[in-house]
Amino acid sequence: MTGNGQRPDAGRDCDGNLDRRQEQGFDQEQEEYGPTNQPLLPEDTIARRIVDRLKNPWVIAILIVVFVPMVVWVGYTVHADLTSPDYGTATIYDESGDYLASVEGNVAATWREQYTGLSNTDSLEDGHGMIFLHDTERERTYVMRDMAFPIDIIFIDKEGRITVIHHAELESRDPLTEYRGQSKYVLEVPYYWTTDNGIDVGDTVEFRWGPPRTETGGISIASSSGPRNDVPINSKRRPTASSP
Repeated sequence: MTGNGQRPDAGRDCDGNLDRRQEQGFDQEQEEYGPTNQPLLPEDTIARRIVDRLKNPWVIAILIVVFVPMVVWVGYTVHADLTSPDYGTATIYDESGDYLASVEGNVAATWREQYTGLSNTDSLEDGHGMIFLHDTERERTYVMRDMAFPIDIIFIDKEGRITVIHHAELESRDPLTEYRGQSKYVLEVPYYWTTDNGIDVGDTVEFRWGPPRTETGGISIASSSGPRNDVPINSKRRPTASSP
């Protein structure tokens, strides 16, 4: 006798076996819904639709066009962040090789530093400035964005020759004046510093660089403190040219 009053042989045939229809139905259910047969991404789910879209060749092509340049750009920024110097000295000579002047300052090597430039600086002392270090030579455009004082902008090609000098005044309205020049390096120095020191197009600039940023913890923003001891300042003797 059972507790629920059901016959002990309920669900069995006359031979005492399980009903075959129940057994077949149970096996089919196990086959359809068993954990080993469940699809990883069931139909009509958001995840499945995304995966199906990613299989489309056009979608793959668009992702390559968008993300590959982005990865390259991020990689270059990180590389510049770690391997570029924090400080440098630019020594300028005339076409005869005679010393004219030198300027020391922070190096702007990453896109963040180059976009900011001197816009977060209140003033420049004589003989100080900022050195913009680019990876290749081409025509570049600089503007006086959020500047607090006027400056001279010196464009320098990969050989160290000055190609253009601009006397850039303060501006408060858009569009800002675009100062163009063929360059791999750009110097921003005090206003009319080039005139006061007799510097002109065709003169030569030689750079001496401080240690790579990997030796100083990978600093990503140019420091505002003084120059490092291993960067020669105001040298009157023409040093050996160096490049990054």
